[in-house]
Amino acid sequence: MKCLNCGCASHHYLCDACTTADVLDKIFNEIRFYKPEICENPYLSEYASRLTEKYAERDIIPDILARFDFEVSTYYYCQYFRMRRDSRFEEAAVAYLQTHELANIRTQNVLYDLIESYIPNDFIKPKKWCEIVNESDCLCCELYAVAAKYFAMIGEYDVADAVADKGMAICKDSNSSTFLFYSPENMISRLEKQKEDTNRYRTKKPYWPATEERRRAVAMFYDENGIKYPRIENRPAKIPENEFAPISECFEDKLTDYCTFWCSDVFSLSVAKCIYQIGSVKVCDNKVTDTFESFIRPWDARSNARKAAAKEAGVPLEVIESAEDVDLVMPEFFAFVGDDVLVSTGALGNQAKLISRAARYAGIKEIKNEFYDILDLAADTSADFDLANNTREYLLSHFSIAEGKTALEKAQVSKQLYDALMSYGG
Repeated sequence: MKCLNCGCASHHYLCDACTTADVLDKIFNEIRFYKPEICENPYLSEYASRLTEKYAERDIIPDILARFDFEVSTYYYCQYFRMRRDSRFEEAAVAYLQTHELANIRTQNVLYDLIESYIPNDFIKPKKWCEIVNESDCLCCELYAVAAKYFAMIGEYDVADAVADKGMAICKDSNSSTFLFYSPENMISRLEKQKEDTNRYRTKKPYWPATEERRRAVAMFYDENGIKYPRIENRPAKIPENEFAPISECFEDKLTDYCTFWCSDVFSLSVAKCIYQIGSVKVCDNKVTDTFESFIRPWDARSNARKAAAKEAGVPLEVIESAEDVDLVMPEFFAFVGDDVLVSTGALGNQAKLISRAARYAGIKEIKNEFYDILDLAADTSADFDLANNTREYLLSHFSIAEGKTALEKAQVSKQLYDALMSYGG
């Protein structure tokens, strides 16, 4: 075996003469960042060329560290565990931080790695460490960047900005700035980008993780700070169209108990349109007894769908962005209407398509309510309301009824149309 540093014959990866702290730092980093095309250590290259697995050269690091006193090797154990995503990293890092001064750049490196290892899976453990960074001056700039990121994620926006500003000031002071791996220019860019992210979280939408577990972890901080956030649970799977039960038509002549409804959809050239609002009027014994209305955040992930919905509804974009998802609204809607017949113009046409699609995206396989189409009633009532005149617009004009703007208002207008047709010619 050859010594990986000097090439002499050795029983270990480092000979006795090369078992020094300086050589350890050199060899550790050469192994850590080893790439055959750029490695300048011929002895390491010779050793690694015999290995078949990628990064297999790193497997010898524990054997090398075992040759050193713990006080020398402990920092490198932290680096090694972090590099290999070893579960022992957290314990080793915390122990190191408890026994070494934060003013030392290596201690700051361990702290940076520890905070980074927590985010975004744990938002509780890094808090005390980020608070230490916030309370400290003249640390490496990377620590201020990662602490600012953390505070922005948990909704402490003022603290995040203050930490970022502190890091920015240190970056620009060549006499006091220190860096782990960023250049001053790149570090300033990172901090500026962090401030943009913080402002976006503050003014538009808070940071929101992809998984339910992470959402619950960050939600507790939002609750403390009074920050509203989207739903935590993941949406159910969409029901395929071929698995959705066909709707049923109601053939009763005169309805006294029913619910009118209206789905407001986003204008789109796509066949599969989203709805952004649903409204309903409950009628018992021909009298309105209750109403229901709710915005729905369009399930189309494209931002222009939500912008279009806000424009059509005449509300700020934030109203649409903060609306409940379709799988939360539709169960509330069906709980409101109960077993009542659902009545609307186009109840067997476009409105049926819209409400069925919303149900499918809510994970609902069947709408058990029967549907009654006012346009069919109109055609049966008079030939004047058939063919080209069999439209909602014509009926509104004929009966001098003003169209509503919101989904609820349109549902209320549907009640007026139904009453007008039922009394027509009587």
